[in-house]
Amino acid sequence: EIIETRREELYRGIEDLFEDHEGKHHLVLRPLIFVNAKDQADPEIEVLKKTITELTFDHPCWGERMPNACVPLELEIAELVAEGKQIMSLAEVKELNAISEVSVLSPEQLTDFLQFHHSLGKIVYFDTPLLRDNVIISPLLMVEVMRSFITDIAFWPKKGLIRNTFERMSGSGIIQRKDLYLIWQQKHFSKISPYKEFIFDMLIHLDILSEQRRYDITTGSRLPVENFFVPCMLTQRNDTRFMTHECTPEKAISLAFVFKGTIIPPALPNRLISACLSMWTVKTYEEKQLLFSGFVGLSFDKAHDIVVCVEGNKILLYIIHVASNGLIVPDIATGIKECMYTTLERISEFYKSTVSSSSQKLPFHIEYACSRLECHISEEAAFTTDEWICEEHKIVHTKDKWNIWNQDQTKEQCEGDCPGLHEGALNQMPSDIELQRFASACDETTIRELAIHLGMTFKAWDELQRNNPDYIQIVKYRILINWREKCSGRFINIANALTEMKITTHMLCQVKRIRKRQCDISEEYLDLIPTDEILDELAQVIGVVSFQLGIELGLPITSLDTIQYNNGRNLVAQCKDILFQWREDQRVKPTIGVLVQALVNIERGASCLGEIIKTVGVKKYIPHEKKEKEGKVKTLLKRFNLFQKRKK
Repeated sequence: EIIETRREELYRGIEDLFEDHEGKHHLVLRPLIFVNAKDQADPEIEVLKKTITELTFDHPCWGERMPNACVPLELEIAELVAEGKQIMSLAEVKELNAISEVSVLSPEQLTDFLQFHHSLGKIVYFDTPLLRDNVIISPLLMVEVMRSFITDIAFWPKKGLIRNTFERMSGSGIIQRKDLYLIWQQKHFSKISPYKEFIFDMLIHLDILSEQRRYDITTGSRLPVENFFVPCMLTQRNDTRFMTHECTPEKAISLAFVFKGTIIPPALPNRLISACLSMWTVKTYEEKQLLFSGFVGLSFDKAHDIVVCVEGNKILLYIIHVASNGLIVPDIATGIKECMYTTLERISEFYKSTVSSSSQKLPFHIEYACSRLECHISEEAAFTTDEWICEEHKIVHTKDKWNIWNQDQTKEQCEGDCPGLHEGALNQMPSDIELQRFASACDETTIRELAIHLGMTFKAWDELQRNNPDYIQIVKYRILINWREKCSGRFINIANALTEMKITTHMLCQVKRIRKRQCDISEEYLDLIPTDEILDELAQVIGVVSFQLGIELGLPITSLDTIQYNNGRNLVAQCKDILFQWREDQRVKPTIGVLVQALVNIERGASCLGEIIKTVGVKKYIPHEKKEKEGKVKTLLKRFNLFQKRKK
């Protein structure tokens, strides 16, 4: 009897609640509808129907022309969904299309059909190597998949193995493949189980899961993946001393991705953290993995660490050097910033409607932190202001402070205001890769003269030349390696020698740089492991730079010496051994992306690899041992089936 009064009270309450919320424009508050579930003749049901119909007609896509040719296949799929089918193989979709009595779509039209209906949310289809063989025709299945393991404690089993899995996952954020498969064996998730491998790969593609990288402490080799991270299930906050003891103003630099709303939807940073875990290795500190709710610490290399954490409407990025922030390599900082930016850009596409009213602009902007890592200045202001004094500490910052985040990775030469290598960098011992890059950038005469300035003898040079008569690049590289081992050589020694020779020391800056990889290879292929066919083809076009490629890929020089000795002057065989050994080495995941970067670094370029991939395609790489095991299983199954037939 007081419906109208109550309606107005609730309306005002909702208005007040969402007064400053960015998503207010998504709410349909008028009319506020009450439905009496006890009254079948309740007139407000008709109001509800009318409101939904009007909203439908107001949709931007309403009234657009649609191709009639797609309708028969759409109806066939809808009928299968009504019968309870949720996933079809791509082959089944093609067959369903082929037997249509009304119209048959061409292969190109069928691809357009799948992508269009995916964009509408009617199906789920990703045209990537691991996922393109199946189509989820009932997207509600993904709701079941998500709630099977991303769920509140109230819905966990009371005891047993599955309960243990949930407890471990909420504490450490880790789940194993077999644990998830066990969850899907439960009766109410039985529809997922037949497609468990496909669904698992999709969860990785969507950044819901990410693999935990682990390495053998003795050999440094990458161990098989057993554990997967589920960042969105973490509840524990960071309770370590890492931020106060390691992420200090003396060791770190920072920037912030600032979102326009007052908060960030939790799904966005969770997906970002998952994406970061797929790119870099989670760091361990004080015997704890640095993975917590809204926080992750990562190892980039032996000298650089990365921290990503959420504070209010900011996602903070820190890059930390083990000794001093003056030793942070600018190209590394630039590369990490760009990688984070493009990842956030990709993820934001899913959540634009929640964090911003604009569908055109990105919902975030970049702000750089002051020297104390606390005050921030917008990127736009940073590059239009010659000097900036931070509010809290009154420290003066000049415009060139932000250059570390914005290196031009395509430039071969240093900027005019480049100060050269920092003192800490000059006192470092050059790595194999750095010496290879330096040797490749200099001609034979320069390296020979430099070696003499560094204390090596003409005899040592002549001996290397006799042993490698056709490979002057190897001679240049080996003389520097021998000097480093004999004299415990450091960059400062090379810099002093170059000064004596009246050669610019900025050559050493280039050694520390990371070249920006540019290739026509699709992003979806870069994280895949190259197959035998790809490596066989590539080995035939590398030529005389195979030794340099091996160094860039991280193979020990002793292994390269053995490969060279075993294969003599057969360059193709040498290169093939180098590529296959790199793929088996597993110190890092041997992906096509890693191979592209190595080819760019030795100035061979990645176009040759791109052409090979266009020709032979990219398939999922399966190690030989696994192939043999699968082959044996198939053989046993065939024998068993034959036995059953004979028995009948």
